[in-house]
Amino acid sequence: MIPRRLVALGFLFAAAPCSGGAQAVPEVRVELGRAQVRQRGYELANAALLAVAWRQPLVNSWTFLSGANLTYAQDSLAAAQLVAALAIPWRANDAFRTEVGTAAASFSLRSVGRGGSAMLFGRQHYVSDGRGVWLGSGYGRTNRDGVSSWSGAVDAGAWTTTGPFYFSAALARQNSSDWPLLLASGVFRNPNDDRYDLLDAQVVAQARNGPHDFTVSYGERRGISGTDAIFRALGVSGTLQLTERFALLGSGGKQLADPLRGLPQADLFTVSARVSFGPKPLPVMQRSMIATAEVLTFQEGGGVLMVRVFASDTMLVEIAGDFTPIPWEPIKLQREGAFFVARVRLRSGKYRISVRVNQGDWRAPRNLARVRDDYGGEAGLVVIP
Repeated sequence: MIPRRLVALGFLFAAAPCSGGAQAVPEVRVELGRAQVRQRGYELANAALLAVAWRQPLVNSWTFLSGANLTYAQDSLAAAQLVAALAIPWRANDAFRTEVGTAAASFSLRSVGRGGSAMLFGRQHYVSDGRGVWLGSGYGRTNRDGVSSWSGAVDAGAWTTTGPFYFSAALARQNSSDWPLLLASGVFRNPNDDRYDLLDAQVVAQARNGPHDFTVSYGERRGISGTDAIFRALGVSGTLQLTERFALLGSGGKQLADPLRGLPQADLFTVSARVSFGPKPLPVMQRSMIATAEVLTFQEGGGVLMVRVFASDTMLVEIAGDFTPIPWEPIKLQREGAFFVARVRLRSGKYRISVRVNQGDWRAPRNLARVRDDYGGEAGLVVIP
């Protein structure tokens, strides 16, 4: 008998550590919460959730991401998982980024039906001017009560941003011999096939207001071989950032079975609190890490001020200064490769400029002398001959 409820609970936070773009500061996040899970053939179950995510910048703009989670349900079932990944830009200012990683899990730490899973995954990104595409693949093996199975997947997708909105669409092709898992989820098996071949489509829409967000996702699964089942899943989630270090999170909806990670289909509802640790956690990022400014001068006088900000492609990045037609009116930066970039042509003189990320504090670029802006905040001093 497959421990269906147990397997689903063990992966509630599986994707969280690897979902973000590269960051310039180290960060540790701890989440503690509660979930309700309903699976086919089971009554509603309650569970306590604990998750830890760690992000650490490395040399050459590489970023190491890792996470661990533990789930403890009211029926004494428990599960744990570890995830580790590297985000690797091809060059510091390049639009290409590669992510590679591994994940491992243990099911049913306190009860019968013991087992676990392990997987490898990779994804190649291309990012340019607030939009991007990706191509990825993964391979996993699962063992339950001594019975081993394999699963493989390839996926491709695209995303774009416009103002405070983010949209993405993806297709994934999955092959799996884990028929007990899919059968437990209601994916009925054709008797002449020894594996499943599935095609998934998903669209995601997200609205952001600084560090706050609300996300709606819709997915559809169709059997190509091994089954002719059709499943649909709708989910919602949101983040409310109360302070720089404390946020509330909630989610609800249907989760389709994932053979790579070993989790079956379930209706999930979660509420959790997140605490961030580090030099300067999101949404405000440390001044000396994220922004630089340089001036390209002309022989006849004046020049072009160029500001570059290294931040995740999901961030809202703005500059402001006393050089705009309306002084200190924020200007949104455009994405160019791994950076947000602004170019402003200025006459000879002295100017003040500030940068902010996700509507956090205004900060001076790291290589400029710091002065005060007109509102008690921090600005950088620019002198153009």
